[in-house]
Amino acid sequence: MSCINLLLLSLALLIISLSSTRNFASASLDEANALLKWKATLQIPNNSLLSSWTPLPMNATASTPCTSWFGVVCNDYWSIYRLNLTSSQLNGTLDQFPFSFLHNLSHFELSVNQLFGPIPSQIRLLSNLVYLDLSGNKFSGLIPPEIGMLASLETLHLFENNLYGSIPQEIGQLSFLSELALYNNSLEGELPLTLGNLKNLGYLYLDDNRLSGQIPNEFGNLVNLVEVYISNNFLSGPIPPAIGNLKQLTVLYLFQNNLNGSIPPELGSLVSLERLSLFANNLSGPIPSSFGHLTSLNLLHLYQNQLSGPIPAELGNLKSLKELALSENQLNGSIPSSLKNLRKLQYLYLRVNKLSGPIPRGLESPYMLELEMDNNQLSGRLPEDLCHGGMLQYLSLSHNQLIGPIPIGLRNCSSLIRAQFDFNQLTGDISNSFGVYPSLDYLDASHNNFQGQLSQNWSKCKNLTALGLGHNNISGYIPPEFGNSTRLQRLDLSSNHLVGDIPKELGKMEGMLYLSLKENKLSGVIPQELGSLQNLLALDLSTNRLNGSLSTYIGEWEHIYYLNLSNNKLNGKIPPEIGKLGQLAALDFSWNSLTKEIPPEIQSLVSLESLNLSHNRLSGLIPNAFGKLPGGIVVDLSYNELVGPVPTSFPIFKNSTIQVFQGNPGLCGNVTGLKLCSSQIMGKKYNDSFHHRIILVTVLPLFMVISLCSLHTCRKQKKTSLSVKQLDEKSMECAPELGGSTGPETNK
Repeated sequence: MSCINLLLLSLALLIISLSSTRNFASASLDEANALLKWKATLQIPNNSLLSSWTPLPMNATASTPCTSWFGVVCNDYWSIYRLNLTSSQLNGTLDQFPFSFLHNLSHFELSVNQLFGPIPSQIRLLSNLVYLDLSGNKFSGLIPPEIGMLASLETLHLFENNLYGSIPQEIGQLSFLSELALYNNSLEGELPLTLGNLKNLGYLYLDDNRLSGQIPNEFGNLVNLVEVYISNNFLSGPIPPAIGNLKQLTVLYLFQNNLNGSIPPELGSLVSLERLSLFANNLSGPIPSSFGHLTSLNLLHLYQNQLSGPIPAELGNLKSLKELALSENQLNGSIPSSLKNLRKLQYLYLRVNKLSGPIPRGLESPYMLELEMDNNQLSGRLPEDLCHGGMLQYLSLSHNQLIGPIPIGLRNCSSLIRAQFDFNQLTGDISNSFGVYPSLDYLDASHNNFQGQLSQNWSKCKNLTALGLGHNNISGYIPPEFGNSTRLQRLDLSSNHLVGDIPKELGKMEGMLYLSLKENKLSGVIPQELGSLQNLLALDLSTNRLNGSLSTYIGEWEHIYYLNLSNNKLNGKIPPEIGKLGQLAALDFSWNSLTKEIPPEIQSLVSLESLNLSHNRLSGLIPNAFGKLPGGIVVDLSYNELVGPVPTSFPIFKNSTIQVFQGNPGLCGNVTGLKLCSSQIMGKKYNDSFHHRIILVTVLPLFMVISLCSLHTCRKQKKTSLSVKQLDEKSMECAPELGGSTGPETNK
């Protein structure tokens, strides 16, 4: 080729190159201007990152938006191929977004903004899109089926929006899709069968929607799946055995659905599985023994189902397991001793089943944090090695048939935060059964057979908020040191054999909400220091030997809804401050020696549901204040010294029976079993006299009318009879003149 020809060719190529560059530059500026028009439709704060998107000057080059605009990345030809505006405080819609200009866009990220409205169908124009993330916004409406036309798409994130309707079948056309995240929307309908076409899908997140129907067998085709989250939906039917084909699966979350039937043993083939959660369904039948093959499993949640049969011994093979939750099923039999092989176990939940037999020794791993086995039929003694790892925080053994003392390991378990031993048959001296627990928040050892006296050590548990020791055989005094437990909110020492006074130091527990000392042998007066418990919600001091009068401090308990001081020796009057307890739902002062009138301030107890003032010495009239209380309240005023009429017109006494008022000889009224009041008797006499007068006034004139009518009729009948007789006589006189031979002529 000659030099001239070579020069001409080079010149031509340069011209073509310059022309192309001008075309690319023009296209890039068009993209930028189109984005500026969309920005103008948005509400953006002044400090937004999009403040860098400024109008282009006349001499702007194609590189200007690519180098100075936030979130914009261009290719070698200055065309935008990445747009990332995550967390940019955008507020608006995609109605004016320039889909038709951004042909080269491959990554489109608008997550965590305030964008709303529908996802436009024009999104199909982004034909080179590989990554689409519109999550964390307020998009609503349907998922446009046109998304299925984005043939190059590898992840699709539309989670945490307000999308509804069904998942479009067209999503099954996205053959390169590896991530599909639609969780936390309002999607409904069945899972499309076309999901089974997504052979490259590795991550599927559909949880927290309203999806229904069955899991299709086609799921077994998704052999590259690594994580599946379809929890918190309305899926029904069985778990398809074909899921056992997903050998790469590490997470399978199907919890909180309506799945039923048995757990397919094929799930035991998921040897890569690390987390399996099927809780809160209607699954029944046994736990498959094949689960013993899931040696990579660190979480197994099967609770809140209807599973039955024993715990398979094969679960002892799951040496990577950290969480095992089988609670709230119908599992029976003993706890397999093979579970002691789970040396990494931190959480073991077996509560609310039908498990029986002893708790095996060595069950607790060195790393155990939470152990819950309450509401079963477990028996025998507690193992000595409980809390041997020194890390146990939560222990729940209530509602079983356990016997014997608290083992030394638990007594010294300083890591305990919450412990429940109630409703068993545990024994021992309560003073040394428990130690000092610096982190303890809640302990319930009620309904057992502990004896001995209360220890002062409870006051050294500085974080204690709830202590239940009721229904035991504890004797002696309540230590005044209990008052140092200023964080205590619940204290139950009921149904024991405690004696002596209620310590005034209890008034220092200003956070107290629920205090029950009922059914003991406590004596003396109720200390006025209890008036400091201004947050009190429930107080039960019933069935003791308390005396003295009710003080005015009772009005300090303005939040209380349950107050029971019955079965004591309290005297004096009911203080008018009782009217300050406007939240009170149940009030019981029965079986005391209270006197005087019922205070009218009782009308302020508008929240009452139950009122028992029976078996006292209350006197006077039933106050009119009762008329302001609502109907439907259970009332008992029996066995007092009340007098006067029962105001049956009050709503509170509507449909009342004699049981409410019996034992008050001075009461009267129109209630079956009560005598009538004198005014009612006079009224009855007046009514009887009035009725007699009514009868006389009504009957006497009627009798007179009937008599007069009868007399007139008799006279008329007599006159008529006389006329007939005279006529007969006259006829006889005239008869000869009329012809006596009429007979023969008649015969003739």
